[in-house]
Amino acid sequence: MARSVVLTGMVSLLAGLAAASDLPDVPVSSRPEPIDHSDGIDLEIAAGAEPTDWRRRGELLGDLLGLRSTLAQHGMRLEISSLDEGFARADDGFDAGDHGRYHGLTDVVFTIDTGAAGWWRGGLFVVDLQNSRGGDISEVVGDVQGISNIVAPAGTRFAEYYLEQTIAEARFRFKIGKQDANADFVVSEGGGEFVNSSFGLIPTVPLPTFPAPAFGAMGSWFPSDTLVVKAGYWDGAPTPDSGMSTAIFDGSRGTIGAVGVEISPFGRDRLAGTYRVGVWRHSDVELPCPPTKVGDEPLTSPAEGLYFTADQGLWETPHRRLALFAQGGWGETDRSAVSRYVGGGLTLAGPFRGRPDDLLGLGVAHADLGRGQRTGPDCPGETVVELFYKAPVLGWMTLIPDLQWVRRPAGGESTVFVAGLRVATSF
Repeated sequence: MARSVVLTGMVSLLAGLAAASDLPDVPVSSRPEPIDHSDGIDLEIAAGAEPTDWRRRGELLGDLLGLRSTLAQHGMRLEISSLDEGFARADDGFDAGDHGRYHGLTDVVFTIDTGAAGWWRGGLFVVDLQNSRGGDISEVVGDVQGISNIVAPAGTRFAEYYLEQTIAEARFRFKIGKQDANADFVVSEGGGEFVNSSFGLIPTVPLPTFPAPAFGAMGSWFPSDTLVVKAGYWDGAPTPDSGMSTAIFDGSRGTIGAVGVEISPFGRDRLAGTYRVGVWRHSDVELPCPPTKVGDEPLTSPAEGLYFTADQGLWETPHRRLALFAQGGWGETDRSAVSRYVGGGLTLAGPFRGRPDDLLGLGVAHADLGRGQRTGPDCPGETVVELFYKAPVLGWMTLIPDLQWVRRPAGGESTVFVAGLRVATSF
């Protein structure tokens, strides 16, 4: 009964959006693109381009009494955004007390373009202050891939702070500081749109990422417009609260390195496609089920693996775009929570006439459990199917209803159906 109610509600939302497609288009604000180091920070706010209608502007708080425009004139930008969501198991009815969880994540991101600030060309300072609150719906479901990609321990912390520098006419890019390595190496454009964690973070790849980025360094080389070569080296055991740790220099907590290649063989237009492949190696991971211990310390060992991701446009009109994404990874069975993973799906931009900024997505992911996570000798792994709809309703607010079907969570015997709503707000 509850499942039919959820499906009926989602169908009603889609029908309402289709019926509203003849309304005037409302500009949609998404997270601003990375600053172009060659031209400096975007000065549209300073030039007075902000819409006067509070419903249409990109940020709820607008220019913040002139603060944003003043910062922009000095090559600086302040972004405040929040993701708030509620999820509940729908297969046993919606009981928020026992089967539901709320979680929220707020980011305050401050950036300085060193060229626009009059310091030196090609530099970018980034500081990200995060607040995380609420519970974890995966505690209810018992899955290993992660129903939500914004879950983190409650608290306020500096998630990232780093300096990025481009040289040689942007043919080389370097980044040093506390950083999200997954965002630079693995995450795909299509997979990153989904709510389930495994679509944005391949669970076999232990690169430092949210909620625990790590101190380290990475570099990229752009030998042509179609090829990027990347390499990085980071602290191997970061925590959400870890900062400028010296462990990366002495290896006391282990280190992790990665090398990857990104190819856009037909150029970088919307239908061309981008493909990524890479390898990683961790110097010192704790084995999930060590047969022995050295004194009171668990047995550790190096670990390594590989990954691939692909984004490919399939079809496009002036108002619609259909795209495919695929991804996978491999890790060693005796030292990985997930030993093999494969996932993929489709996204459709502009599913209804007159709403080109809406996005519909359907994805499937399967994770084979590592030896330490298996509950028995016959444990085939966990499969998740996700369906979401991203609907901008105001210039600064987007609603994302989301349905997930999890077969055999953590290799068990059950099947769980989860429904939720995420609200993305830009302040």
